[in-house]
Amino acid sequence: MTMPIATAAARDLKSALGPDVAVFASARGRGPVLTVLRLVSAEEASSVRPTLEDLVAGFRRIAGALVEQMRAGASPEDDCPDSVRYGDATWYLDPHGEHCRFENAVSGEVVEANIYAPDALDPYFLLEYAKSAGHYGVVVDACVEGFHDMCRLLDQAGIAYG
Repeated sequence: MTMPIATAAARDLKSALGPDVAVFASARGRGPVLTVLRLVSAEEASSVRPTLEDLVAGFRRIAGALVEQMRAGASPEDDCPDSVRYGDATWYLDPHGEHCRFENAVSGEVVEANIYAPDALDPYFLLEYAKSAGHYGVVVDACVEGFHDMCRLLDQAGIAYG
């Protein structure tokens, strides 16, 4: 089977199975493989929505504050500081491209933020934050399929990401 055939099969299977699944084709050594994931249902998404909205608000608040602290500590040559202070804690920085990974030195909490648009949401980074923050368990538990479930939760809540 070729990748175009596998991609068409994944699209057809997705249509037949409905919105609670993700189907995609991947290239493997002996040819394409179809993967089918059962995603969080609309009912499950609805039940965790208040916590998801708290998670998004919390992420945006802390990402904005950390990026602001990073900019305030940057040198005229645009060098980022190695760390910033926020919320009575030291956060270590790992800038890369348009993102910066901020890690709380004591708690291990991780915020991966877009330094040009700290309000922007990336489903993978949002889930990483939820796991490391320790108080969004209901959302983390709903994301059995990780990134794919987080995308589904955000879609169901009408929260833009990308």
